[in-house]
Amino acid sequence: MNRIYLSIIAVITGISLGGCQFKTDPGNYIQEISNEGLTKTKPYLTAGDKAYIIGTQDGLFPDMGSHVRGEMGGIWTHPIKLADGYWVRINDESMPDGVWLMEADEYITYPHGSVFLYKNTLHDLQVRRFQFVPDQERGVIIEYTIRNSSAKSRDIILDFVLKTDLSPVWLSKENGIPDYSDQIVWDSDLQLFTARDSIQNWHMAWGTDHNVLSYKADFEGPEATRGLGKSGRLRTSVRVAPEEEKVITFAISGSTNSEEEAKSLNNRLLKQKKALMAKKQQSFGELISASKFTLPDKQLETAYNWIKINTRWLEMDLEGYGRFLGAGAIEYPWLFGCDNSYSIQGVLAYGDFELAKSTLTILKNVSDKKNGNGRIIHEMSTNGIVYNPGNTQETAHYIVAVWKAFLWTGDLTFLQDIYPYVKKGIHWLTVEMDKNQNLFPEGYGIMEVSGLNAELIDVAVYTQQALEAASEMAALMNEKSLSDEYASKAAQLKEKINVAFWDENEGIYCDFFGTKEQAISVANGAIRQLRQGNDDNIRFYESLIAHFNTLPDSTQRGWFTNKNWVINTPMETAIAPVDKAIQSLDKIRNEHCGEYGPFLSAVEKRRMMTIATGVQAVSEAQYGRMDECLWYMNKITATLSRTLPGSINEMMPDYGCPVQAWTIYGISVPLVMHIFGINPDAYHKKVIISPTLPASWNGMSLENQRVGSNSYDIQVNRTDGKITYTITSKEKDWTNLLRIKGLTGKSFELNGKTITATSDDIELTGTKNTIRL
Repeated sequence: MNRIYLSIIAVITGISLGGCQFKTDPGNYIQEISNEGLTKTKPYLTAGDKAYIIGTQDGLFPDMGSHVRGEMGGIWTHPIKLADGYWVRINDESMPDGVWLMEADEYITYPHGSVFLYKNTLHDLQVRRFQFVPDQERGVIIEYTIRNSSAKSRDIILDFVLKTDLSPVWLSKENGIPDYSDQIVWDSDLQLFTARDSIQNWHMAWGTDHNVLSYKADFEGPEATRGLGKSGRLRTSVRVAPEEEKVITFAISGSTNSEEEAKSLNNRLLKQKKALMAKKQQSFGELISASKFTLPDKQLETAYNWIKINTRWLEMDLEGYGRFLGAGAIEYPWLFGCDNSYSIQGVLAYGDFELAKSTLTILKNVSDKKNGNGRIIHEMSTNGIVYNPGNTQETAHYIVAVWKAFLWTGDLTFLQDIYPYVKKGIHWLTVEMDKNQNLFPEGYGIMEVSGLNAELIDVAVYTQQALEAASEMAALMNEKSLSDEYASKAAQLKEKINVAFWDENEGIYCDFFGTKEQAISVANGAIRQLRQGNDDNIRFYESLIAHFNTLPDSTQRGWFTNKNWVINTPMETAIAPVDKAIQSLDKIRNEHCGEYGPFLSAVEKRRMMTIATGVQAVSEAQYGRMDECLWYMNKITATLSRTLPGSINEMMPDYGCPVQAWTIYGISVPLVMHIFGINPDAYHKKVIISPTLPASWNGMSLENQRVGSNSYDIQVNRTDGKITYTITSKEKDWTNLLRIKGLTGKSFELNGKTITATSDDIELTGTKNTIRL
């Protein structure tokens, strides 16, 4: 079992670069997670917002990844890769040929960096490699701490070898940005190596804070790597007294502007490493202290903290675009529409409003440049090239995310900037993508299944939600007639979804609405994909096609073909009537779930994903079923550290990207917005709070919950059948309501005074209120 420690410490007196503590406000700390030597060949991520390192937990850099085949690991500062990796050889008089540090005995994840422990490198000699990536810097810092456990002093020689690979990101070569061979040069004045692509304006530098004894170009490391790079070796030395530790530091820096910029940054990284580390530790401390839970379920509490950390790891500040949330590492670090429409809702719930608004604004800007018609892109590489202009549901889902951002932040300027594109998006959905004008837009949705290009359940549901959101936006912009039009269409679409997409015989919502011919096409598309994997489920689809062929050619209805997880979207958005919702939720739980939640396809019953399980958790919460909601959340948290300590894989339990942004949706949203019941309206300075304790919990607390300019602390305790709520608001001039379902006509205590409720809402006054009922 991985060791996971949580502690609360009031004060620290110093900062250790490899240490496990980092300062927070008001003094909370989260500690490291070790792989205990069990997942050495699995990947890790050491992240910053302008650079990152990817390798395996044994400390090596094998070729990995598929988008740029074999090149997704190494050191990156987007939109370019800098190096395939780096390796160290250590020797002394007892072993003059030296020993390469080829397999770390243990890997440890910290929020701010990564540690590799080499416990038996040379006799009585241990080495700790610690690496971190400073924020707002296009470079990385690596420390080697050498400990001498022997009774005599040791003169240690250390060779640091780096293999350059200055090369472009995915979709570059296909669009006229080729990779060329690298050139390396030794700078004798600065005592460092520089490298550049022989044609492109891509540069890097690497050096050390110790005296360089010698250097050598074209010195190959112990691992063979692909690419057109060159290798360079730095040799330095250190004397280590008995029971003493000495540290040697290296910095690697990059630039897409000039060699001088790369060299200047390298010097700054080495000189300012302590200040840069302190800044990075502090930022993670602030992250943990925001929207901070104390829960009886410590596994959930720990996982929530680490998922917030994982989300921070995926932030990217890309030159020419700004700060946004990437989708996942190692394969999808760039900009996505679908992923962020989920992820940003989770980010808003834990209070990072700036990241949410910036990501949504960049998505609008890129989509406007690429499409110009309101359509939101699916995917953009960091070179600015858009791979897919956007699946239909992404435009609708984006509009929903924009409205959620406004509710949490109250930022009217942000909304005014995006609103014109929202109107274009609604037109694109309801006119251009609804050729038959039946209110169901056509086109691909979340599930990228061959042939599933029809009127899909997720597209229809998110379009209905987008119309509701756009109606509210139009009202704020004083466009009443447009607001009424959107609201009317939203109401009609809600009713149609609950009729046309409902399968009474199955007792569940359908995958899509369309013709018999479309249903046959979808089934044939599934067969084509399954044949690639020689799947036995082909017979299921063949039987469907046989049945569909018996139906009249004019048949048009909802079709329950793929049993994809997105059939839960009517419940996720709470547009399903209660009777249909409960029937569907029970059927999904009993027939569509594997060990970790809903299968992506309940026909194939193979893969489960954090987003599917997370959406199911939200769906249960929408209908007040908090125990069921908690069941799904715990399925996600059970997979923490399966491959990367402190992280949860995209595909549960242990495959796909080891770090995935949208995982935050299924934990943060149900906790903040349902279990604690925060319903924000920051623009009107109004919050409705409606907490619901799961049956197995007798208490919980939430601190520093950001809503607009305000902040809330909430405590809920159940004792002897009585529940006490303590709610503190930082600002006085807000309207705060505690909503308790079924309260009307009952007595309760408000700040010691007994009152009979005339509604389910209790109006709170001042900044602190205690309610007992």
